[in-house]
Amino acid sequence: MSSKSTIHPSAFLISGLSAAIMAIAAPAAFAADQKLETVYVSATRSETAQMPVATQIQVISEEDIRVSGAKLLSEVLRTQAGIQLTDSDGSGARNVTASMRGLSGANNVLVLVDGRKLNNPSLAAPALNTVSLKDVARIEIVQGSAGVLYGDQAVGGVINVITRRAVAGEVNGSVSATGGTDNLEDYNANVTQGFENGLSYNLSAQKRNADNYRANNQSAYENFFANLRYDFAKGFVFVEGQQVDDQLRLPGSLTDAEVLIDRRATNTPDDYTDQITDIARAGFGIDLSSAWSLLTEYSDRNEENNYYNWGFTASSMRVKSLTPRLIGEFTTKHGQSIVTIGYDDVESLYESNNAYSPHESEQQQQSYYAQAVYPVIANLTLTAGARFAQVEDKNYLQSLAQDDDLHATEFGLSYDAGNNWRVFGRYAESFRFANPDENNLVAQDVVFLNPQTGESFELGTEWQTAVGKVTYSLYSMALNDEIVYDASVPNNQFYTGANINLPDSERKGFMLITDTTLGKQLSLRFNYTYTDAEVVDGVYDGNVVPFVAKNSATVNIIFTPLDALNFSLESVYTGSRYKSGDEANLSPQLPSLVVFNLAALYTYKQLEFSGRINNLTNELYAGYHSVWGQYPQPERNYEASITYRF
Repeated sequence: MSSKSTIHPSAFLISGLSAAIMAIAAPAAFAADQKLETVYVSATRSETAQMPVATQIQVISEEDIRVSGAKLLSEVLRTQAGIQLTDSDGSGARNVTASMRGLSGANNVLVLVDGRKLNNPSLAAPALNTVSLKDVARIEIVQGSAGVLYGDQAVGGVINVITRRAVAGEVNGSVSATGGTDNLEDYNANVTQGFENGLSYNLSAQKRNADNYRANNQSAYENFFANLRYDFAKGFVFVEGQQVDDQLRLPGSLTDAEVLIDRRATNTPDDYTDQITDIARAGFGIDLSSAWSLLTEYSDRNEENNYYNWGFTASSMRVKSLTPRLIGEFTTKHGQSIVTIGYDDVESLYESNNAYSPHESEQQQQSYYAQAVYPVIANLTLTAGARFAQVEDKNYLQSLAQDDDLHATEFGLSYDAGNNWRVFGRYAESFRFANPDENNLVAQDVVFLNPQTGESFELGTEWQTAVGKVTYSLYSMALNDEIVYDASVPNNQFYTGANINLPDSERKGFMLITDTTLGKQLSLRFNYTYTDAEVVDGVYDGNVVPFVAKNSATVNIIFTPLDALNFSLESVYTGSRYKSGDEANLSPQLPSLVVFNLAALYTYKQLEFSGRINNLTNELYAGYHSVWGQYPQPERNYEASITYRF
């Protein structure tokens, strides 16, 4: 990872320190007593008013996304506290992986759309390419383990994308066109309409083509979505469908020496992956009594993938899930209480005719869980819950099967300290079962991988009024049998490279998040994350977990000189870190990095004109950088769009 920018990281850190000082002083600077009323889904898996749960939940609104000028989900997530992204193709969608709390790999952060799981039963990253920002109403980010409510893979945190819903008696929609660097063309349209009789619909379509930054990196993307919903006195029912056609050329990795010659080059001019995803989802909610309601969703995601990488491979994947749950809402002497009792059934089928590692695998997960948020006294709220999960794995090509089960618990307290302050603390357990793809490629002396388990402690404070919010938190997480890929281990296919269980590891950290309004024309958002990820057992005891930056931060300044005009300046700092795969910590660390993005938005009646410059200072860096190669990211690039809203 190299850079030719003249901006030194210390300048960014100084500005960040200034922002932190402002954030600490903010409670004294503003006298507003009115707290913001926020609707959360992620705290209880049901849409409820803000509850004093014992954890951090960040909410990114549709307006936040609009002002940022972001066109991809990855562009939004990159600026959020505690999230580090890897991008191994440069398109910003298909092969982007989010890391939270220093956890690497594609399956340690759970990504959802309206509660539907995007994580795959394979080594592939969660299917971010199925998310179009035009459909997003808000994004909720849960920091830390959420194994009780969400189960498998909710280890470092949960990213829950909530889609837009029609409003009764209204018709809303938009049509937009975007053009940009590397022959980017992006067209999308959406419309929602709600009728007074309770019927509503949501339709959207997107087409995006681009050559992208590197040779053999062209992409052609189409996304079609339809939702039909009916609300009645006692509940609702809905059905929806989506199809995504994502064709992507794969530029592959380059060695550090090759990057110095031509960072746009490819060593894999024939590689590609063409993916078609069909998604069906249906569900209902019904009030069983004045206190209890039943929510149920069924989803079916089918993905067909043809790709070429040292030979042609066809693979198919199907993920079906059923997630009924009972929600009880009670008014107690000291406030509102919510009880959630649920059952999750997830079935994953994965087939591949890969010449080096063909397989057909099936995994069935069943879980039972319960959580209660209960006000013990007027200012103290308890969160407690437990989950029991069991898994059955079948590998048909090797005629192997296994059963396993485990449990996770959580216990947390949130205390309202007055003057808009609250203090919270939490203990939570997490787990992750190895998926079928991981179990198919293990070391020669291993049949099935052990489940990954962990426990975490968190302590924090939060201040919130109508004009600002500040959150401070400390956390500690211990992991057992962490599942990772090791390129140096001989596998059961008699080649090199296998999925293994690591010795024990530990993550500790600190997080500061601020969101402050400094007046009618200026807003400031700042976050800083310190992550200490360390191996605490085995050969590499005491070593730092590679490709995890100890220090990361973002500053976002939003300037509104006129009601119709917004400017947004993002600066994203990633501290030094070891290359991925350098468990021995022998190579020099990658240098720290600062990336700036600038966006402008002008509104005239029903028209919006927007522009965005990504990587403003032309940093040269890699989206993923390992000991064997890297994936260079785009230099300075531009986008401009026009939108008509109705």
